[in-house]
Amino acid sequence: MKKFFNTAGANQPDIHYTVSRPIGTTPILELLEQRKYFTHHAPRQSGKTTLLREICRQLNEEGKYLAIHITVESAQSAKDDVLEANQIILRRLDLARSLYSASHLPTAFDFFSDKSGVQSCLESWSKASEKPIVLMIDEIDSMAGESLIALLRQLRAGYDQRPHAFPQSIILNGVRDLKDYRIYSQKEDIWLTGGSCFNIKAESVRLGNFTLENVQDLFLQHEAEYGQKLAPGLVEKIFELTQGQPWLCNALGEQMCHKLFPKEQILSEQHLFEAKEALILSRATHIDQLYYRLEDPRIRQIVIPMLAGEDVSKFPQEDLEYATDLGLLHPESKNIQIANPLYKEILPREMTYALQRGMAFEPHWYLNSNKTLNYKKLMDGFVSFWREHGQIEFYALEVTPHTLFMAWLQRLVNGGGTIHREYALGRKRLDILVEFAGEKFVSEIKLYRGEKTLSDGLDQICEYLNQIGLSEGYLMIFQKNLATDEDSRYRVETVEHQGKRVFVYWL
Repeated sequence: MKKFFNTAGANQPDIHYTVSRPIGTTPILELLEQRKYFTHHAPRQSGKTTLLREICRQLNEEGKYLAIHITVESAQSAKDDVLEANQIILRRLDLARSLYSASHLPTAFDFFSDKSGVQSCLESWSKASEKPIVLMIDEIDSMAGESLIALLRQLRAGYDQRPHAFPQSIILNGVRDLKDYRIYSQKEDIWLTGGSCFNIKAESVRLGNFTLENVQDLFLQHEAEYGQKLAPGLVEKIFELTQGQPWLCNALGEQMCHKLFPKEQILSEQHLFEAKEALILSRATHIDQLYYRLEDPRIRQIVIPMLAGEDVSKFPQEDLEYATDLGLLHPESKNIQIANPLYKEILPREMTYALQRGMAFEPHWYLNSNKTLNYKKLMDGFVSFWREHGQIEFYALEVTPHTLFMAWLQRLVNGGGTIHREYALGRKRLDILVEFAGEKFVSEIKLYRGEKTLSDGLDQICEYLNQIGLSEGYLMIFQKNLATDEDSRYRVETVEHQGKRVFVYWL
């Protein structure tokens, strides 16, 4: 059987293209040697489990340690029932005895009736094992309540006995860093942080995205397997779109190489564009999860203002780090920004999905006779749409114009265009570039904030037009208080500014 791109679950190297990630492996091996207990985290579907399983395999092959990997996701249902959670974890530990050829260790079921059974089991195992034990606990942040508190405290209680009577090193693997765990203890009637329950943590290791070399390796494996090549520069374009997010790289590869164009000998940028659109429209679980993140107030308060170009640096650093840990913000950028260009596009499209579905229109009405885009007609059509729907509050009043306009544009250009969004953070605006049939069109959205709004907006859109190389653009200025259908402030002005022609829409 030929290998393929993996888009679900941990990698299985015998069937999936598998990328070596020494940058992620080296710090973990160093901490294991130092007998450290630490957390390992990264956003979902970043390759965390795949990496730890590979390290586990390597360690056992080398023979210096007995490395064991378990997942505690099934203990999530136990919540505040400590004994039940312990029993679920002990079952996973006992299964690991057979998976890792460690049947000489005492059965974990011996500790089933003990509320500190996990601690007792690990003590017993460490004493019975000829090799120091390295324990990797996956999906740790799926647990909650008293059961999570109890587990962390059992691991902390055995720490000083390592490596002869407790594991030499323990890795807690999950989406979030331990400091982001907020756990309510009914027993103590208090909110606790993960750090307070597990203050022996030495480090927090974050697994980064694929490097450009990793992405090149991924698609070279596909070429070797199927003989299908990518045009020069296309791998770099994939890396630019995804910033190396592993699931996105694999999902684009699956769409482009296996689902849409399996018989094409050389894949081009147009093939990538069609694969990107198909991926977004598929609304895969990974993409849906981005949308559901907006239900979290800590995430919502950051992402929603970004759409309006607001300054988000004023938010608490711990909230920004939390959004980064979840994969929504770029982990290495000096400036706060959405993690990658694909997420920039996916988030507003997912937010307006229902609106787009509810818009009825005939696609030909905004096209010229030569099938080019009549952008002025499209803009005038939005004015009518805004008069009808602008009374609603969509997500937040401040971004209602932004989200409605993006829904309007997306629905209309789905048939043959692309939209690029620039979140101009701190500049209180959203820049939108539409490409259709080889032409480019620029719109900018601003909220009215006093007399300088017009002059600032004109300066800003002309600056953006210069960057794009265009001579005209569209500036929309929305009042904070929503207008009625008869409001006389609806008007369009044509302004010459800095050598550019700007159509100013007052809404």
